[in-house]
Amino acid sequence: MGDGDIHGGGSAPSGIVVRQANVDDARALLPLLAEHRGADEPDEKVDRYRERLESLVEHPGHRIVVAEADGAVIGYAAAQDYGPAPHRDWSIARMHDLWVSPAARGRGAGTALFAAIRDWAEQHTRIRVLEWQSLDVAADFYRRLGLAGERVDDGEPRERYELSVHLPTRS
Repeated sequence: MGDGDIHGGGSAPSGIVVRQANVDDARALLPLLAEHRGADEPDEKVDRYRERLESLVEHPGHRIVVAEADGAVIGYAAAQDYGPAPHRDWSIARMHDLWVSPAARGRGAGTALFAAIRDWAEQHTRIRVLEWQSLDVAADFYRRLGLAGERVDDGEPRERYELSVHLPTRS
């Protein structure tokens, strides 16, 4: 495993490396972000995220990892530690994105990316809950990981699910 690798050949599927993103990866992720969100979907939040991506890859409260195959970035996952609330000494982390290019799906990159984010949250001693939302198109992926969410009925045309993982308490 090279410097910054999170999962090498033993933990990730053959040929896929998952590692923490860097500033150069932020530039490579822009086309993936554009593909993730169709060009016909105006979303100011995603546009602001793109603008800040280079600073977020180095921000200590964020964890952004990339999956590579054959030297090309094929997917990414991004999470944020929100920090503890005033009434508790532990925090909740939110996974903002987990996405793999459609051409690279089915090879284990998504599972490896999720494992990298979960490992980060479990090793980050004050995070006790990792939560995220998923569109219905990803529900089967999370079910295969043994995770099921609650449907969010917010009037959106696409089904969305709220998911969370409670992490082991560390001393």
